[in-house]
Amino acid sequence: MEKKGRIGIPRALMFYRYFPFWKVFFEALRWEVVVSDGVGRKGKIIYFEDSCLPMKLLVTHAGRLADEADHLFIPRLVSLHSKFILCPKFRAAPDIVRLAIEKKISILDETIDFRTREHSLQKAFLKIGEKLGASQKECREAFAEAGQALAAFQEGWIDRINRLPTRDFFDLDVPTPASSVGRLPRKSVHGSTSSPRTDIEILPFDNSPIRRQPFAPPFALSLSKGERFAQDGLVEGRTDMVPERKETPLRVAFIGHPYNLFDTDVNKDVIGLAKQLGMEILTSDLFSEKMIEQEISDLSKEIYWSSGREIIGSLFRFLSGGVDGVVFVTSFKCGIDALLQEFAKRTLRLRGGSIARLLVLSFDEHTGREGLTTRLEAFKDVMMTQRRGRPVCLPNGV
Repeated sequence: MEKKGRIGIPRALMFYRYFPFWKVFFEALRWEVVVSDGVGRKGKIIYFEDSCLPMKLLVTHAGRLADEADHLFIPRLVSLHSKFILCPKFRAAPDIVRLAIEKKISILDETIDFRTREHSLQKAFLKIGEKLGASQKECREAFAEAGQALAAFQEGWIDRINRLPTRDFFDLDVPTPASSVGRLPRKSVHGSTSSPRTDIEILPFDNSPIRRQPFAPPFALSLSKGERFAQDGLVEGRTDMVPERKETPLRVAFIGHPYNLFDTDVNKDVIGLAKQLGMEILTSDLFSEKMIEQEISDLSKEIYWSSGREIIGSLFRFLSGGVDGVVFVTSFKCGIDALLQEFAKRTLRLRGGSIARLLVLSFDEHTGREGLTTRLEAFKDVMMTQRRGRPVCLPNGV
């Protein structure tokens, strides 16, 4: 079928969570989707204002796409939650791009704000479709198809990040590899393997089917798997239920904004390096919004950034057990992350520390892979030492 034109999508920011939805929506309306390539080690980054690295990369990618597409898709993201907001720079992203790139190009910048009906996700995409000349019926059908595609993509997410190169995580033409992880026995809070209860049941990470609620912010996993993830039998301080795992790989949770976790121009492919060291990767996508709220319900201060709530909630849940370590990936000059780091450290001290080890990695455009490899190797040694039950001597930053 003949394409109507080309939609350019910068490989930046929320590309690293919602690209499958965006791509399928536009292609269903018969538009070709063009995605910018990575910057790489020798690529030139456009420096516009005193901004964080992810925002600089957005401007850089948008500038590269300006000659290749009829429209750029840079939505004005205000909120992806019914109560909480995103970083204010997401709201200004289309305007920043217009000011920063020299070429004039049409930008599809419809506002998305889950707190209002006027700017709901569906209405925003219906308006975008109308601007592209599609009928209401075509837009609704494309929206439904995109939602189904995103849900299917998310079901295989843990397999994708553990069994594909980082560059292929969001390549929809690359199929999700079949899982080689065997199913592990269920355990209840009493350590038995019978009569599981979904409210308190715990289950080490396996490959059971995951069902998402495609438009339940923040597009998190439903309770079907996240509720059962938990902590290898580690409940309410009990250590007698922890199974022997000498032959299993180190399980490490990577926490952070998706554009920090999966953009190799930001993190120098930290997940790829971790997998080379034999680590099995988990992310906060395992947890539902309900589970995140349970972890932060007793905090002394409300976190009003939806991404911050997801990071802190999943951080606390992972640190309470079920993984060997947690890596918090952040980028230099991110104001939200700077506050979250300090807040997490103080809260952990009040809670008496954590079971899993925590490593914080902060990146900017000058960060090198050599030092990163050294940090990960040292962190692996710490986790292995703790697993074997020997006293741990922590290197700086771990």
